[in-house]
Amino acid sequence: MVRNLKGKLVTPPADPIAQADQAWFDAHEGREFRLRDPAPLEFKDPLGDPGDGFSWRVLVARLADGARLRLPVSLAWDLHNDHAKDSHLALLFDQVAPDQAKAMRVKG
Repeated sequence: MVRNLKGKLVTPPADPIAQADQAWFDAHEGREFRLRDPAPLEFKDPLGDPGDGFSWRVLVARLADGARLRLPVSLAWDLHNDHAKDSHLALLFDQVAPDQAKAMRVKG
């Protein structure tokens, strides 16, 4: 006996981390970068040990095409995310970002 079952297309759930980053950039118009703590399991591979006196952070860059790039960076644990200015984060981005992303960076 053959049963005729109907499938249903399911759209993947929205990424809550990406939504939070978008909301942050919407609320901070003119900012190119955001520094924040990583969400659990945000990156496919474990980040490993950041080193003594350091902790993992995520540098989020707004790109010219409207996309955002998330880069894990190890920074001194006593640096507060909210105190990081775009000018400092731009220097960090230039050190750690892939060349293709550097070319797509918003420069404003």
